[in-house]
Amino acid sequence: MADSPPPPEGVAAARGRAGVGARPGIRARLAAMPLLATFALRDFPFYWLGTLAYFTVFGAQRFVFIWLVLEISGRAGLAGVVGFALGIPAFFITLPAGVWADRMNRGRLVALVSLVAAAGAIATAGSVWVGVINIPLALLSALALGAAGAVLQPALTAIISAIVPRELLMNGIVLRTMGQNLAQIVGASVGGAAIALWGFGAAFALQAMLYALTSLAMFAVRVPMVSARAGAPRAMLPQVLEGLRFVFGNPALRALMAIMVISGLFMLGPVFVLVPDIARVKLGEGAFSASMLFAVTGAGMFLMSAAIGSLRRLERKGQIFTLNMIIFAPIVLIGMGLAPWYTLLAFFMFAWGLGGGAFINLNQTLLQSNTPDHLMGRVMSISSLAIAGVIPLGSLLAGAAAEVVGADRYLVFCGLAIFVTALAAYLAEPALLHLD
Repeated sequence: MADSPPPPEGVAAARGRAGVGARPGIRARLAAMPLLATFALRDFPFYWLGTLAYFTVFGAQRFVFIWLVLEISGRAGLAGVVGFALGIPAFFITLPAGVWADRMNRGRLVALVSLVAAAGAIATAGSVWVGVINIPLALLSALALGAAGAVLQPALTAIISAIVPRELLMNGIVLRTMGQNLAQIVGASVGGAAIALWGFGAAFALQAMLYALTSLAMFAVRVPMVSARAGAPRAMLPQVLEGLRFVFGNPALRALMAIMVISGLFMLGPVFVLVPDIARVKLGEGAFSASMLFAVTGAGMFLMSAAIGSLRRLERKGQIFTLNMIIFAPIVLIGMGLAPWYTLLAFFMFAWGLGGGAFINLNQTLLQSNTPDHLMGRVMSISSLAIAGVIPLGSLLAGAAAEVVGADRYLVFCGLAIFVTALAAYLAEPALLHLD
């Protein structure tokens, strides 16, 4: 392998930290490929598999719960309530979870909580199989699994900066996002297929298996413990406040978080609840066809992530992120609301995926590139709260509005709201454009 190109400096450094020497063969080839360079690291493939399994659950879970409630009740308002139940634990758990992620071994934390979530999913499957599932029980299960997700996400997101050198961070984030996109393609569609073929019990049992796979993969990841700064506060509240002061004391990061809140309230929360209702009521589609709309969204995110990951360097990331939210996202949401045919709705969902690929990769790269490691868990928890914590409120409002004005009209309103509020956030803090 003397003729093989040397791995990037960051890959070699990370190998040294992990105690793994340079090996000829597939690792050297991966290290030489811009898109796949991070796979040459010892721990990243296990981490990638764990995130793939987790986000497959995430993609299936929201769809399966919402479709279950629609089947039981036929009401979009109750579908919004179950979406709220899945996300509301983030309001209370995410910030403390960020502190736990900075105190504990992040890999072990993810592995153990995933096992607890697997038990919760199999219990939900059992309630379906014995015929006792109802709306209150579905909401209780959604609350429990939402609480597990609120603990998992900050630690899972913060791991990547501990196992990937900073010069390869965007590449690692892009590869993680591509895995997340694959999971979204597989998750929603497999969840819909499982419902169609074997029923809701099998769909929840599948989620339990994927949680178990997440746990196994994360037990294999060697995540170094975070070194606490001398004199750093140990009590929970001062540590939470330290993370909040860091984020909101930086004008550019503050604006980034504001736009993420806007996206959860007027984009992610409404789309997850309203698109299945539009497909079911307005277009007359079944569970599998409705789930495929989220699969094409995942395909768009995957393609955009691959395009970004193939670049050795991307300039003006803050500017691209901001313009995506001010211009592209509103057009796509309005198109979803106005689409009269399934194919056109699928087209706009694919376009939403393209914009989402830019949104996820850029906001995570901007945050992690500008955050010290000892604060990473807390900053990732604030990031999760800014989106996941607001999604349930967005879902609840969307479900209620759909019963009054219709799901399609409310999506048009959301597109206009995204434009106005994202523009206002930019005008208030133009420093975001210069963040890189």
